[in-house]
Amino acid sequence: MNMNSKQRVHATILRQPVDHTPMWMWYHPEIYIRLKDKFGWDPDQADAELGSDIKQVHISINREMFRPLARGEEFTDEWGVTWTRAGWYNQVCRNPLASADSRALADYRFPNPDDPERFAPLAKLCDQYADDFFIGADVSGSIFEPCYHIRGMENLMVDMVEDLRSVETFFDNAMEFTRRVCERALDYPIDWVWLGDDVGGQSSMMMSPNMWRAILKPRMATIIRAIKSKRPKVWVAYHTCGSVDLIVPDLIEIGIDVLNPIQPLCPGMEPKSLKRRFGDSIAFFGGLDTQELLVNETADQVFRQSCELIRAMSAGGGYIFGASHTIQPDVPLDNVLVLRKASREC
Repeated sequence: MNMNSKQRVHATILRQPVDHTPMWMWYHPEIYIRLKDKFGWDPDQADAELGSDIKQVHISINREMFRPLARGEEFTDEWGVTWTRAGWYNQVCRNPLASADSRALADYRFPNPDDPERFAPLAKLCDQYADDFFIGADVSGSIFEPCYHIRGMENLMVDMVEDLRSVETFFDNAMEFTRRVCERALDYPIDWVWLGDDVGGQSSMMMSPNMWRAILKPRMATIIRAIKSKRPKVWVAYHTCGSVDLIVPDLIEIGIDVLNPIQPLCPGMEPKSLKRRFGDSIAFFGGLDTQELLVNETADQVFRQSCELIRAMSAGGGYIFGASHTIQPDVPLDNVLVLRKASREC
């Protein structure tokens, strides 16, 4: 059985037979530079050599994390959020409503969701790859993340307790922005809409599950209903870092098809346990540890543990091989190169 990447990912999510487990790894740009230096590969060739089945582009606020900036350089985006290059990534350094009264949240004006510039990279991606690759439109952060970039994390969390009325209007406006961006993205031949809000930390959720259910769940459900209403057969993927096992049943309930990134060192997020508990109802993408395994172990050990993960998670379908987050510059190249072999042979 020979499949192209698009066919392979669709079949996996549908729990149908595939020629091998599909794979998508996120690489820090420094990894591509090292591959160029060692092998002469440009990023497209590197993705092909490394076995990537998915092509995706950011069309919302998370694209600003990857905007090219020199170390120490600052940039203010369309949201009024100021970023600076610090370490390996762009980091938020100023939140436009950090010092405002909480009542100002309801009056904040979100960017234009219909801006043609927003969708130009998605159009280009589809033109180049939609026939053969599985195409994603990344509309993360979707509600919580853009709001905490605008307000500041600590301020927003306090507001959620002390001034819920203003916060709910703020979140409603974020929801409407994201809903519109998703609907416009569906005009292109994409295979999934990628939603996401990091609501999990290393040891627990960043808010109580009940607070998430009361405030964020119904708004995310509204976005998903709009997506499925326009394109019933499009997949919806959802990214949240950290420990979020307590809300996996809720994510299934509101229509999430694929959950990422599955951080195995967080409580409740051991991949095989999640597969046993929820694998009939949701597909999983990720699960290969980036915090310790890929950084510290040998290529042979990475291969063995990758095989163990793939065999357990791909049983019955519904698994895309991936890491628990971006593969960082401190990962040895040998550990990067062995991952394709695992996806093909395990």
